[in-house]
Amino acid sequence: PSGRCIQSTNYKEGGGLNAQDEGYTAQKVRNTDKSVFYTKNGREVKDGGGVEADFKVAAPKASALEVTLVRSGIITDFAAEWSKKHELTPNFDVDDQTYREFQAFVAQKQADGDIKLEGLYSGPMDQLKKSLKRSGYQGSMKEVDQLQASIVREMQSDFNKYKKDIKQDISQTILARYLPESMLLDIGVKRDEQVQAVMKLLKNDKEFNTLLARDNIHDKVDGMDQTANSFTTASAVINVKGEKEGVWLQQKW
Repeated sequence: PSGRCIQSTNYKEGGGLNAQDEGYTAQKVRNTDKSVFYTKNGREVKDGGGVEADFKVAAPKASALEVTLVRSGIITDFAAEWSKKHELTPNFDVDDQTYREFQAFVAQKQADGDIKLEGLYSGPMDQLKKSLKRSGYQGSMKEVDQLQASIVREMQSDFNKYKKDIKQDISQTILARYLPESMLLDIGVKRDEQVQAVMKLLKNDKEFNTLLARDNIHDKVDGMDQTANSFTTASAVINVKGEKEGVWLQQKW
């Protein structure tokens, strides 16, 4: 209803003499070229950038340790071993004892050479050591080895720092051996931080209405109740906000 175009890319037909110039060129709409529009309730929106979220919740970032554990498949291996020795109980969750068993499992796999906690950094470091060896920098090569050992120690300490996240990964992987995907998704949604933030917002009527500018519907301008249903009331709300009237009078909300 705001009248904006949300297309984020402008396309231009080519016209050159060469074959590579005959196609179309695509260019993202620059921020400086975006225009401001208003919804029926008076909420500010912009064109040329797709549909942008009004309420943003940053996605949780996985630690280097968690990424390494997930990529290596060691959590899946542990879940398989766990299932051989335990039975799934109602309201199952990974307790501290199970987490200690997982840490011991990882330590044994590391000792056997089946996993490298510093795996994310091994490639660049191995390349650096090769370059140092070709250059004859033996002292620097030893320092790189010390750095690798330091990284392993720090990542091992991350077992405590990121305990909650890793526990959830273990729990989800164990449950996946027993439950259908629909139930796993239900459990995942209940634990998802972004979903929980949205649920909290939906329960807060005042904050939710403010976010969507619903309060503007009942603004009073010049002694009249504004419903934002007509060209006249919409422009009046704009005037109250102190916006430049000439820019928005072409829009019917």
